[in-house]
Amino acid sequence: MSEKNPLNSLIIHPDIEPGVIDNAMLTRCILEYGPIEEAGRLFAEEGVHLDEAKIVRLEFQNILRIDHLWMLTSLTKLTLSHNLIEKIENLELLTGLNELDLSFNKIEKIENLEALTNIEVLTLFHNKIRKLENLETLTKLLVFSIGDNLIEDYKEMAYMRRFRFLRSVSFKGNPCCDDPMAYQFLKSALVKVTYLDYKIITEEEREDGRALFRGLLRKLDEADEKAEKERIAKEDYDARVEFYALSFVEYLSGPELMEAMFEKDADGSLLLKIGGELLNYYEEYKEQYVETMAGLVTYAQQAYNERQNEIKLFKDLVDNALADSVNKSKEAVKQFEDKKAQFLNQMNELIGKFTAKQATLEQLEPNIVDLGESFNDALFELWKNLMTIEMHLYEQCEESRTQFSVNLTEKITKLLEVSRGAFGAWRESEVVWSSKQTDALTKLVGNKVMLGDAPADLFEVMMDRDTLMNLIAQSSDNHMRFIDAREDLLTTRANNWREQLVSGTNDNEIKRNRDRILEINFFIDNQREAWTDMQMSMTEAVDPEAVALLGDDF
Repeated sequence: MSEKNPLNSLIIHPDIEPGVIDNAMLTRCILEYGPIEEAGRLFAEEGVHLDEAKIVRLEFQNILRIDHLWMLTSLTKLTLSHNLIEKIENLELLTGLNELDLSFNKIEKIENLEALTNIEVLTLFHNKIRKLENLETLTKLLVFSIGDNLIEDYKEMAYMRRFRFLRSVSFKGNPCCDDPMAYQFLKSALVKVTYLDYKIITEEEREDGRALFRGLLRKLDEADEKAEKERIAKEDYDARVEFYALSFVEYLSGPELMEAMFEKDADGSLLLKIGGELLNYYEEYKEQYVETMAGLVTYAQQAYNERQNEIKLFKDLVDNALADSVNKSKEAVKQFEDKKAQFLNQMNELIGKFTAKQATLEQLEPNIVDLGESFNDALFELWKNLMTIEMHLYEQCEESRTQFSVNLTEKITKLLEVSRGAFGAWRESEVVWSSKQTDALTKLVGNKVMLGDAPADLFEVMMDRDTLMNLIAQSSDNHMRFIDAREDLLTTRANNWREQLVSGTNDNEIKRNRDRILEINFFIDNQREAWTDMQMSMTEAVDPEAVALLGDDF
């Protein structure tokens, strides 16, 4: 089939130089499609911050290669349509992307989208794609456009059945659409899709397709059912691993880790191929490992629950102390406000007498000065009370933090003691395994009859005792290093968790204390300024000398 005429050649002027994505292009396009009029002017004056851009449209730029987009860390929608792009690449850091438009390009293969797990809308219209592939991780896909490409087999679209949330598909314009059965298959096979080429699929249309493709659809349903069971099993397994990870014992609850140890040990895996008695010893080793680690996992989960209870207890203590501090502070402020109201009434009485010419300023001056001093005394008393309440709160929280740190340290230390015991038992099992392995294999050294159909590389090893012993020793060393690494990982993560939690708690309390002190001082300063402003406003009718007198006093 002859290839269709490239529509891009009609859209993009051939004399325009190829575009290169750089800061200048990104800035220009963001401004071009950004706010307009006054909002646009202000947006341009503030400057374009690429790391804050949520929508970027790079259309009709003759772009040959996707590049230089790593700084767009906040991007949710990216349009690269109507360019000359031949390969999907360099998008792996745009993990927040919800919409991606690569229509009207020259892309031949769907690839390098694995990291974009938040994609909901993917447009690949008018490219050169022949196969649907590499989209498995895009589990949130809602809208998919693959129209006007080079897909020749409409059954290729059965690939899209795996997307549980897919509701709209655009497929028109592919070579296989010339087959009258294509759309009947699509409407019956894509059972979760509501819109096909922007038209609602009716139940009658689905039923017509089912009658034609009953056998094929049954096979697809069986495959989907199997895939769904595998997905659920994987999600359940991942959830358990995540839960165990909170206890620092992920992958220790079964034989997986030990099996992985042998998989990574080429020497040990080779020797296991001897089979027979050695496999029985291997199964015994595995059973001992599972039993040993089961005890560690059980204790680790119990320890996790105890740590969570300790955290909750500490949080409750701090929250209660904070609530008590807030109530005491409110009471102190209320008492001050009551006194302040009395001072205001007295000041208004003095100003009233002066305004009514019942007394001269010289006669009122001692009362005004005394009133100002009383206000300042009350304000200072409030400051002392608030600071005392905060000091007691800080000391109370510090005592709780200290005890919290001690308790967590004790719990982590106990966990690590149990861990050392379990890993020590694992090492002992490894020594026993290595000894049994040596006994079983040395019996077969040089015995061509007993070796039977052993692989060539294993046969060669078994012909020389020194080579065999070196291989056994090397395998045991590999295992010991593997065990050490896993224990170190548990120890490091547990200690780091404790350190980060305790230091984070301390840092948060120090910040809270500093903010509270600033808040108190700010409140006191505002009260003082408000009193002064009130005085000055009440003396607007007084001559400048009186205003200066009152201002100097207060």
